[in-house]
Amino acid sequence: MHNTGTKENIVVSKPYLTIRSENGSANCIVNALNSNDHVFDVQQNYVNISGFTVENATGNQEAGIYLNSTQHCNISSNDVTNNDDGIYLHSSSNNTLTNNPANSNNNFGIYLHSSSNNTLTENTASNNYYGIYLYHSSNNLLYHNSLINNTNNAHDTGTNQWNTSIVGNYYSDYTGSDNDSDGIGDTSYQIPGGSNIDYFPLMHPWGKPPLKCDLGGDSQITSTDAAIALQIAVGSRQFDDAVDVSGDGKVTSLDALMIMQAVAEGTEL
Repeated sequence: MHNTGTKENIVVSKPYLTIRSENGSANCIVNALNSNDHVFDVQQNYVNISGFTVENATGNQEAGIYLNSTQHCNISSNDVTNNDDGIYLHSSSNNTLTNNPANSNNNFGIYLHSSSNNTLTENTASNNYYGIYLYHSSNNLLYHNSLINNTNNAHDTGTNQWNTSIVGNYYSDYTGSDNDSDGIGDTSYQIPGGSNIDYFPLMHPWGKPPLKCDLGGDSQITSTDAAIALQIAVGSRQFDDAVDVSGDGKVTSLDALMIMQAVAEGTEL
């Protein structure tokens, strides 16, 4: 598709089809013509959809991108926002979802229902009611996804794999520590809804370097980080050289003050 802003509800009824924008999601926006229908309704196998902003399918259980009984589809680099559900797979298997921001949807960012053997990687789900929800779904692999500030970051009623042998996903509500500073939490993250566990939760969103002085681990600098810096300064918390804003080799009240100033001014350190 050419660069455009368009209102459509697109039914994909042919297999082996690639639908791709020319210059990325910021330049190719597809709004639901009928908000009570999916924007992209994929009904065939081997379909690739990439590079769109997909929005405003706000009817109950309507999705920006909906895969129904499909296999071997690739959904990548789509900004799926302001729908009831962002990306919804129903009775679908062996599909790949990669690098899709699914943000500010009413219900689910990414939802799998009765779907198996799919791979979800490098997706971001933020400010949804559920970030990623797997219902009656099994043998799916999820890693390098970032679940940020959803009412419920993750939920899984089936049996799925939320990490590879070395790395899992980022959860903004993870409260574990990283004493060896390898970017992986020292304790696991329990996925609500069943018995699934992410054994290698990330300390920071995938693909983003740690934010200097983000001591709270929420990918932003706030007064909480300044308070933690003060705790380090008085010796009630372990030293962390990432808080040495002044560069004098120690953490003092000056560093906490500099963090507070950055918060007030909205600047990075």
